[in-house]
Formats: sequence, structure tokens, C-alpha cells
Amino acid sequence: MIDVSIIIPIYNRESTLGYCLDSVANIRYKNYEIILIDDGSTDGSATLCKEFCKTHLEAQYYYKKNGGVSSARNLGIEKAKGKWITFVDSDDAVRPEHLDIVSFKANYDKDWLIESFSPIHENDISKGNIELRPLSDLREESFAPAVYYFKDLLQTDTQMFSVCGKFFRSEICYQHHISFRKDVNFGEDQIFILDYLRYIKNMVHYPKMYTYVQVDRLIVGKGQRLTSKVLPLEEYYNAIYQNYEAFRTLDSLAENYNISYCVNNLVYGMTTFALINYCRRKHACLLKTGELIAFMRNSVRPLFISVLPYKRYIKEQQKYYIYVIYSLIAFDHCWIALALCYSYCWYRSLKSKIRF
Repeated sequence: MIDVSIIIPIYNRESTLGYCLDSVANIRYKNYEIILIDDGSTDGSATLCKEFCKTHLEAQYYYKKNGGVSSARNLGIEKAKGKWITFVDSDDAVRPEHLDIVSFKANYDKDWLIESFSPIHENDISKGNIELRPLSDLREESFAPAVYYFKDLLQTDTQMFSVCGKFFRSEICYQHHISFRKDVNFGEDQIFILDYLRYIKNMVHYPKMYTYVQVDRLIVGKGQRLTSKVLPLEEYYNAIYQNYEAFRTLDSLAENYNISYCVNNLVYGMTTFALINYCRRKHACLLKTGELIAFMRNSVRPLFISVLPYKRYIKEQQKYYIYVIYSLIAFDHCWIALALCYSYCWYRSLKSKIRF
């Protein structure tokens, strides 16, 4: 039986795909398969995939009509034959040790394995100046995974809500019909993980196994990518709301530790990712200020009011910027909230030296 199915969704990644595939081919633990899902690419990605499959028998290539990363990953899950399922983005890479934790006997009967990221910048790749974090087999095991995830993992530098660098048991995914929601184009990884947490009994975390290499192109701040993709505001709202509902299902399992993270994520998602993307200079023509205010008042505000009792969790964690934005929108001071979003946008622009 194949131990690991590595699923790589691809859409127009000709410039980065070669680096990604070469890194996967160099993994030293060999009992794995590579599932390449081409989500309707129109560049040279298909050619690269087909050439790769000719020389790597463990690789399979599937082409589908463009439907988004969620549908591509779902097809990969359907095709997977491994005991474990993991994901690699086609603009990232992995180290040769990436699958080592799967081979450890102590992890044979575990439900979930988590590693950490080693971020690098794309300019370092072209210059050959790549410095990766040193590895350690420090191991932390928990039999209350939801509590550990929101209480302990939150205190580490592990990427919490990315499916990359994590190993999911395929039988759990199949048995409970866990998949990516096709109608969500923002925060889809997070919902998948929250769904998975509901059905597992244990997990193992390797906080110093930095075997997943995240290649950053535009860095806003520590560990944050600046996306150029701007979705319709209704899609942001749908994604945030579905994330909120997924969080609520974990209240009892996480012993309420997830409430504070839920509220933080809800507010931060709506302001930093959605609203600030619309405030950026290059997207200023997409919506008028009045339309943004109307959206905040009619869609965002009712959602914020519904979690108003949890506002204190934000203040307790000293997330003052989030606390202020949350309060302003909840009490219908949307103009001031939007002005702060603009200010925050320019502050991050100056700090990261990226022009908005």
C-alpha cells in the first residue's frame, strides 16, 4: 500500500512548477505517489507535468476544467491511494526530509501529523542564496487535538490554517466526507481543517521540522503574503461566515479556546484581507467608498453583532487594532473603521516597502 499521496493543484504556474516538482522528486522516503491536478492551465504547465510523469512513474497527471483550487484538491483526494494525504502548492517546495515523520513507528496509528514552514523569498532561489531553518525531531503529542490546536499550537510559528505541511488520514476524510468547499474562495484551508478536527482523537506536532518550503513573493509582514487576487465582497462574506460556522461546531471539543481565535480571525479576515485589499491603490477603481460602507453596514455589521459577547477575548489577547475595528463596525461607525483600514494599509505599505 502507498503510504502518502502528495496532491499538487496547478493553475498557470509554469514559472515555479519546475522548482516544485524537482523538490518533490528528491524526497528521500520513497513510498509515495504524486498527484498533479491541472485546473485548466493555459500556459506551459501541462507540458511540464507530462514530461515529469514520463520520468517519474510515481506521478499521475489529471487535467480538469478550471474550477478553483478547492475543486482541484477534491479531485486529488478522490484519486489518492495513500494512507496519508498531504498537499503542496505548485509555487512552493519541500525538503528531502518532508515525509520522514510518516516513517516513524510512533506515528503509525495517529490521526494527524503537523510540520512547520521554512519561508524563503523567490529572489533567493534565483541567486542560489537559500538558507533553510535547521531541523529537529522534537515531538509533541496530544489526545485532545482541538484543545492543543487552539491553545498550544497558536503559540508556535506553525502555519495553523494552511493544509500544506500537514498529513491527513485518508480513511477519515473518506469516512466523514471531508472535502474543500467549492463555493469558498477565501479561507478554504481553514474550513477543511476545522471539519477534520471534529473527527480525530489524537495528533502529533513537530514544531521544529521545517520541511515545507513556502516561497514568498510579496511579503506584507511576518509570515503574510500579499495577494493580488481580489474577490467580490459577497464572496469574502460567504467565506468568513462559513469559517465562523465551522468554528462554532468546535466549541465543546476545544473547550472554548477556539472562541477567541474565531473572533480574531473573523474581524481580521474582514478588515485586513477583504477591506484592505479594496483600499489598495491598484484596486481603488473596483468599488466606490459608498459601496464599501454599504457592504460593511449591511453585511459585515450583523455578523459582528452576532459575536459581540465575545469581544472581550480580543481585548484579553491585546489585539487592540482588531478590537477597535470590531467595535467601530459593530456600533455603526463604519466611516471611521474604513479610514483606519486605509491608514493601516499605508502603514503596512511603508513598513514592507511595497507600493499599494
